Amino acid sequence: MRPDRPPVETDADLAEAIDAIADRFDGRLGVFLGLSREVEEFDVLHRRNADGTFVAASTIKLPILYALYEAYDGRLDALAEPRPIAAENRVGGSGIFHLLDDPTPSLEDLARATIAISDNAATNQLIDELGAERIEAAAARLGMADTRLRRKMMATLEGHDFEPLGEQPDGEPANLTTPADCARFFADVVHEATLSPAAYDRLRVPLDEQKDASLFARYLPYGTPIAHKTGGLPTAALDTGVVSADDGGTPPLVFAAFATQAENGGDAGDAVAAVGDAAFERFAALRRERGD
Repeated sequence: MRPDRPPVETDADLAEAIDAIADRFDGRLGVFLGLSREVEEFDVLHRRNADGTFVAASTIKLPILYALYEAYDGRLDALAEPRPIAAENRVGGSGIFHLLDDPTPSLEDLARATIAISDNAATNQLIDELGAERIEAAAARLGMADTRLRRKMMATLEGHDFEPLGEQPDGEPANLTTPADCARFFADVVHEATLSPAAYDRLRVPLDEQKDASLFARYLPYGTPIAHKTGGLPTAALDTGVVSADDGGTPPLVFAAFATQAENGGDAGDAVAAVGDAAFERFAALRRERGD
């Protein structure tokens, strides 16, 4: 059910709406909402725990996607090369490659499946292809200073025949990121700041085709231009991306909304969806103010 709340016409209204969401939610909420004017310049609409680290879930797949296109920029035709998925990488969870007999996708097939359907087997194969060190270095170059990749998808640190990808401090999630880090990723994509135009054209395809509309996008009008990546665990829901104005007049809204619920707490997905609803209403008000 769509949240029942006062109208959101101003930044102050937006702050009140998100405060109310946080008050109802028994857990931790992280939010970054800003209009992306340049790669390092936002008109910030709201921040809440934006620099705090959260379990990354499948949002960790964003720097993996970027690292692949960075590595192959200038030789994008090589992304058509086949890459069989190793047996140890064919884990379950989201995706389809673990259901197929001897799948032999291309590198670009792996990239698109990693994001568009959040395929865990494809993700693990790309981690092997690129290496964790290169992925973390690419994230650092983007300004994702607090994003860490320490293990593959659907893997605990015990019971597997691969070593952890890095040291894990006690009590900290293995793979982690922040709302602000994810906002920086999407600002780079919006402004095509570090790769070639051809690389961005191909990198954006699975972000535009990401199929999970249950979180930030839940209450957005049908057909709203959105490119994003979701992530989820039993006690966490994350969504980060960019919403564009239909006519391009208003700078795009870059967003990250992360919720980690307390034990037996409220639904994290509902909290993220409520943030999306309030944020889009504020974005629509800004577009009216600018005459878009």
